[in-house]
Amino acid sequence: MFHFFKKSVPQPEEEQEPLSEFEQAAQYHCEVRGIDDRPVFLADVKDFDGDSFRLFPTLDADAPSVIYNSHYKLVFRTPHQPIPVWTGRVRGSTYKFWKMDELTRLKDEQRASFRQRVSLSAVVRNLLGLPENGETLTAAYYSRDYDQCEILDVGMGGLQLRSSHSFSEDDLLAVTGLRLYHDPQPFSLPLQVRWVSVGDGAYRCGCAFHSVPEQEERRLCAAMFSLQRASMGRV
Repeated sequence: MFHFFKKSVPQPEEEQEPLSEFEQAAQYHCEVRGIDDRPVFLADVKDFDGDSFRLFPTLDADAPSVIYNSHYKLVFRTPHQPIPVWTGRVRGSTYKFWKMDELTRLKDEQRASFRQRVSLSAVVRNLLGLPENGETLTAAYYSRDYDQCEILDVGMGGLQLRSSHSFSEDDLLAVTGLRLYHDPQPFSLPLQVRWVSVGDGAYRCGCAFHSVPEQEERRLCAAMFSLQRASMGRV
């Protein structure tokens, strides 16, 4: 008597559907703003089900009080240009998060990367290496020699500095002792020089942040948001 068995054929793994445009943007921090562009808080999107989602404050803070059915803008700080903007409706909230739905993409309000003009003192040094495992930048990773510099503008992607020392495109630097907005601890951030210009006996360098640890990125987001609120007269 023969026994016939079904041949075991490995089933192909089910392909994951590509992320929607909103899901791609939601991998990054989000500025929650009023329809009038008033900054409200910095948030992270979670639990998106294709229709509704929750917004959690990026830092350890309570979610602001809100009136249900109000609409807000969501400005995502993605590395891609222009920055995407959506609106959504608040359908519920707790002290931990907002529940939102009714997403609408604002195609006519895509934004360039925001740069906040400032005039801040800091120190710039040559970068010797990068920390591993998401550790913050310490003195072991940059040179002892330094130059005082002025930070002219700053954004989520980088900053512009003015220095009496000349640097070259693609140089790796560390800016240290930078306080953006009442920061209890100054920033130490790795940079890569993108462009250099000369004028008035000084050098201006446009620099991109380079491998910033996630913890410092969150702090940077919060500081940038506070700077924007202060610049609009809403501290």
